[in-house]
Amino acid sequence: MTQKNLSCDILIAGAGIAGSALACALRDRGYSVVQVEMSDRPLDTARGDHFQCVVADILDRWGALPAFWAAGAEKRHAALYVTETGAPLLDVDYSTLPIPHPYYIYLHHELLGETFLKLAAENPNYVLFRPARAREYDVGPEGVRSLTINLSQDAPAPEGFAPGDTVTIVPRLAVGADGRTSRAREALGFTYDEHEYDNPIVALFGPRLPSDDDPRNTLTSFLGPNGSISRIPRAFGGWKVGTTIRKADIAFWKTATLKMRKAAVAKLAPELEALDLEVGGFYPVKLLNTHKWVRGNAVLVGDACHAMHPARGQGMNVAIRCLDKLVNLLPDPKEIADPETVAKRLRAYESGVKPAIDKVLADNHARGQAYDSHDPAVVAESIEMFKAIQQDPERLRTYRMGSAGYADPISSAAAG
Repeated sequence: MTQKNLSCDILIAGAGIAGSALACALRDRGYSVVQVEMSDRPLDTARGDHFQCVVADILDRWGALPAFWAAGAEKRHAALYVTETGAPLLDVDYSTLPIPHPYYIYLHHELLGETFLKLAAENPNYVLFRPARAREYDVGPEGVRSLTINLSQDAPAPEGFAPGDTVTIVPRLAVGADGRTSRAREALGFTYDEHEYDNPIVALFGPRLPSDDDPRNTLTSFLGPNGSISRIPRAFGGWKVGTTIRKADIAFWKTATLKMRKAAVAKLAPELEALDLEVGGFYPVKLLNTHKWVRGNAVLVGDACHAMHPARGQGMNVAIRCLDKLVNLLPDPKEIADPETVAKRLRAYESGVKPAIDKVLADNHARGQAYDSHDPAVVAESIEMFKAIQQDPERLRTYRMGSAGYADPISSAAAG
């Protein structure tokens, strides 16, 4: 085992969607980038897999879209809200919106991450340590001085390093992209508010039926007196079906036969009984909002600083939209060695973008609490709201633009 030192312009702790997307965005900007990821396993396939229209535009500007099409990504042109029996309430069609990419992009979560990392590797000055534990931070008032990692004895190491090496990374700018249980957040002493919702989400997978052919690849949400459930298009000919359940019902879903699962989803939407669904996983839902994002040369991104409820939330998309603003504010490679310039740019990012995220999280939390209540009155209110939006052309256009990512606090946030 050897002790080695490595200096870099930018250190990224974490290689989930936020961390891998950032490494992708930086690949052709002249920075030396080091990324550290604890796990060598693929990301969880049941997690979020749809990019908003506005994120498609960001990926296009990053030069990343061709790689996602090559990986098998598909387009979704609409979201539809219906009653439990399929009567239409609100049709959110993106195809006619005056935006560069009037569609969502969807691809399995783990393939999204893999595609970002493949693009990141195009940077000749990029090093990925995976698996490696990002645990030993040296932190001061100026931010992250260094991070010492231990490379696995049982996995290949990057060129110039060997399994079992201890590596001390000295960054000019450090990014904590290591998720809700962020070690970077803890090391930097950031405080946060957190709320755990009562009811977890169950995700189910199944193949599409011949009768499911839909050129719009619509995401359909069914609302009724027994609750709500969504049928979400999944790449390569599949469906993902998601709904909240009570914690006490996890045991049922773990042991349910196909017949029992069909009966359970039919209570929420009879149309879904025809699907042969298998359980993909159970997910506790938490909201997290750190009080600050920046300390000296260090900044938090993604779930490390803002995690949200998936009830009409866009956590993965919010993260990428914030990253796009962050990347555009970073000092040039020739300036990044100046700590004062780095700190000033990161503070400008925080002051310009965090207030918008606070608003988004507050709205999301209100929706999340309503969704979590399993109260039939809440569903009834949503039904009436969707009906009213459908009947009002201006409200409908605003809703469509908001769903696409172009009419919310983030879109008007001015960083810098």
